[in-house]
Amino acid sequence: MTIREIAALIDGEVLGDENISITGVAKIEDAKSGDISFVANPQYEKFLETTAASAVIVNRSAELSMHSKHPALIKVGDAYASFVVVLQELNPSPALVPPGIHPTALIPASTKIGKNCAIGPYVVFGEQCSVGDNTKIFPGTIIGNSVRIGNDCLIYGNVTIRESCVLGNRVIIQSGAVIGADGFGFAPKKDGSYMKIPQLGIVVLEDDVEIQANTCVDRATMGETHIKRGTKIDNLVQIAHNVVVGEDTVIAGTAGIAGSTKIGNHVMIGGNAAITGHITVADKVSIAGHSGVTRSLEEGKTYFGYPAKEAGRGRRIEGALRQLPELLWTIRNLEERIKQLEEQIAGLAAKPVSTKKKFSEE
Repeated sequence: MTIREIAALIDGEVLGDENISITGVAKIEDAKSGDISFVANPQYEKFLETTAASAVIVNRSAELSMHSKHPALIKVGDAYASFVVVLQELNPSPALVPPGIHPTALIPASTKIGKNCAIGPYVVFGEQCSVGDNTKIFPGTIIGNSVRIGNDCLIYGNVTIRESCVLGNRVIIQSGAVIGADGFGFAPKKDGSYMKIPQLGIVVLEDDVEIQANTCVDRATMGETHIKRGTKIDNLVQIAHNVVVGEDTVIAGTAGIAGSTKIGNHVMIGGNAAITGHITVADKVSIAGHSGVTRSLEEGKTYFGYPAKEAGRGRRIEGALRQLPELLWTIRNLEERIKQLEEQIAGLAAKPVSTKKKFSEE
C-alpha cells in the first residue's frame, strides 16, 4: 500500500511524500525502509530523528512539523488505534483451518453447523449443539451437549466448552481454555471429608468477549457465570462459579476471582490480583497487579496492595511505612529522655523539705 492509501484507510493527513510504498510494520526503533511505525507516547518522539521507517503514524495533538530528517508523517486522532488498523490490513490472519468440515470431526446429526464454517480435525461435538455462520473451530476442541455458539467466532485448538454453555458473536477463545467446568463447590461433612455440590448452571460469554490461553471460566452452581460484551480476559485467569463480569472489562494474567463476585463495566484488573467472593467491584475501578481485594470497591477509584486500599490512602500509608525506622529511633530516644526525667523527679521527691523559717532580728 502507498502512504496515500494508508492515510485514506485511517482518515489521516500526510506530511511528506504520499506515494512511497509500504511493505511492512515495525517498532520505530527497529524499522527499516519500506516499514511503517507509530508514535503514541511523547517519549518516543525522539526516534523520529533516527528511524529508518518510511512513514510514522502520529497523533494530531502532537506538535510535530515535517523536516528533512523525518520520515513521512500521517497525522490521526489516535495513533495507536490507527496503527492496529494498518497492522491488520498489512498482515491478514492466515486461514489456519480450511473452510468446511474435516472428515475426522465428530458431529452428530442433531448438531447444526452454520454457513461458511471451518471445523478442523478431531473436533468433537455433543448432541443438540448449534454453530453460527463463519465460525472457525481449530483441531482437538471438545464441545459438550447443547452448546450454542454464535457467528464469526474463533475457537482455537484444544479448547473445552462444556454442556449447555452459550457463546455470542465474534467470541475468541485461545488454546487450552476451559469454559464451563464445574465450579469449586464442596460442603464439609462432620467426619472432616467433603461432599461435592452439583454444579447445575452454565457459562454465558456475550458478543466480542475474548478468553486467552489456559484460562478457566467455571459454570455456575445454579444460574449463570456471565461474562458481558467486549470483556477481554488474559491467560491463566480463574473465574469462579456465579461470577458476573461487566462490559468492556479487562483482566490480566493469573488474576483470580472467587465465587459470586460481581465486577462492573470498564474495570481494569492487573495481573495476579486476587478478589475474594461475594463482593461487588463497581464500574470504572482499577486494581493494580498483585493486589488482594477483600471488600467491595467504590466506583471510579484505583486500588492497590494487600488488603487493597484506595490509591491516595495507600500512598500515605506507604509513605508512613518508609519513615518507620527513623520514627522508631525517635520514639526510643524520647522514651530514654522520659525515663531520665522520671528518675530526676523521683530523686527530688525523696529529699526532705525544710519547714523552718529564718527571721532577721533588729
